[in-house]
Amino acid sequence: MIHSSFWELCCLGAALFVASNLWFYIRVLRPVQKLSLQAVQLSQGEMDSFDHQCGGIPEIRDLRRAMSGMVGHVRRAQEQSRAYAEQLADGQENERKRVARELHDDAVQSTIAITQGIDMAKNWVKTDPDRALQMLQLVREQGVEIVNSLRNLIGDLRPPALEELGLIPALEMQFSVIQPAEIKLRTHGEIRRLDEQHELTLFRAAQEALRNITRHTQARHIHIDVDYQSQGVALQIQDDGCGFKPPQQLGDLAFQHHYGLLGIQERVTSLDGRFKIDSQVGKGTSLNIYLPTIAYDQPDDRVRDPVCSASIEPHQAYGSVLYEGEIHYFCCPVCQGAFQKDPDLYHNKTKANTAVLE
Repeated sequence: MIHSSFWELCCLGAALFVASNLWFYIRVLRPVQKLSLQAVQLSQGEMDSFDHQCGGIPEIRDLRRAMSGMVGHVRRAQEQSRAYAEQLADGQENERKRVARELHDDAVQSTIAITQGIDMAKNWVKTDPDRALQMLQLVREQGVEIVNSLRNLIGDLRPPALEELGLIPALEMQFSVIQPAEIKLRTHGEIRRLDEQHELTLFRAAQEALRNITRHTQARHIHIDVDYQSQGVALQIQDDGCGFKPPQQLGDLAFQHHYGLLGIQERVTSLDGRFKIDSQVGKGTSLNIYLPTIAYDQPDDRVRDPVCSASIEPHQAYGSVLYEGEIHYFCCPVCQGAFQKDPDLYHNKTKANTAVLE
């Protein structure tokens, strides 16, 4: 009797062992194998590999759904990136065509007219000097027009005011093209020059925002705040225009062929900054940007321009350059340009003068 009961227990245990292993294989091991195979297929470029069910316990099914969702986000990001890259390439090509067209239709044609005018004046010098003088005067006016046209073209490509005067003056010069909106610019903190990429990013962001406001919002009032903080700079642009409903993901603007805001986000992100846009239909739009910067302490006393040796106060300097761990201040763009052309010459001269004084 005891032997029979023991044998029944062994059979029951063996049956439970086989059943549990079979259940484990069907509900856990085989679904995990399928999930692993789907992951391998994903690594080989099959983005729809997780669309197929793999079964298994609820936890495995939840994991597959989560991974499928992640793949969906990746696919969407790739599509956004592809659309943006295609538009960026088209934009660059269109910009090249525009520059080439303006140079050909304006500068080249005007230059040809000038050379012809000079030839005509040359022929009239002896026979009709007054007419030759009038022609030379006309040629001179055409030359001035060419210079102004080229300056405007260069200003569109890269605003000279930004490099020479800084962010705030360059923004103020942009306000003349915004009509009929009233613009108020406020600055907070101590205004200072930023490095080239930061100033250009903030300027292009403001330029694109003002362009969008002019084209789409019918805003009557625009408020721009630039906050110079110790560890960064914050830019906020608000308007009272018609507003719009932003997509949940800003990258979706690429599918709507709206690349301006997407370009701003790309610029800001590349500098480890933050970009946020808030808008409601009928309630205007607020664009907020923050760029972290490296702050360098300015000396309280007067410093010397390393190029011309002029004595200046740091907060009144035209600009500054960090070179080999030392900040050099300049009284004018000429001195700063000379230093940037040959920094070792003036840096070593400054060190030599300091050693003599000591």
